Formats: sequence, structure tokens, C-alpha cells
Amino acid sequence: MGPVDFILDFFIIGHLAKKKAFQVVDLENGHPFHLVIAISVVSIILMCPCMSFAATLLFKNAGSQIIAVWLQTTVLNFPMAFFLQLCFAGPIVRFVFGKIFRENRA
Repeated sequence: MGPVDFILDFFIIGHLAKKKAFQVVDLENGHPFHLVIAISVVSIILMCPCMSFAATLLFKNAGSQIIAVWLQTTVLNFPMAFFLQLCFAGPIVRFVFGKIFRENRA
């Protein structure tokens, strides 16, 4: 699952999420953090169905019901992915990266 996630996010969905977020967020009138949240939300909306499909193919014996199992998996995964990304993983990563990659402020 890790390589599938990396390939999808790095090469396809990451670019789409940034493009859509820049279309939605007005940086001149809004706070820059709104862009961070918009990128996260669009990434979740695009990645959850893709990763749920990968999980359906790899781990579930769906047979002829693959579409139904994929949709069920997506519906079950989406709330967890959404809140995990917005409430835990995103803030923790921003905090850690903020400490590691501090800007030199003179």
C-alpha cells in the first residue's frame, strides 16, 4: 500500500489537490493557512477513493461485487481519513517539519 500511496500522491493527486486549492482559496484576502487546509481536504477527497480501491483489490476478496465492496470501503474509510488528517497527522507533521526546517529570521 505504501508504494501505491506514494505514486498516487506524489505524481498525480498532489498536483491536482494544489491546483484545485489555489482555485478555491483567495490568498490576497484570506489567511495562508486556508490554503493548507484546502490542499489537505482536496487530497483526502481524491486519495480516499483511490486508496480504498487499492485496498479492495489487495485485501478484500470482492469477486463480482468489486464496485459495491469498493464503495463500502470508501464510505467506511472516509470519516477516519478526514479526521485523522485534519486533526492529528496534518498538525503533527506541520509541527515537526516546522521545528526541523526553521526559517532563518533576521
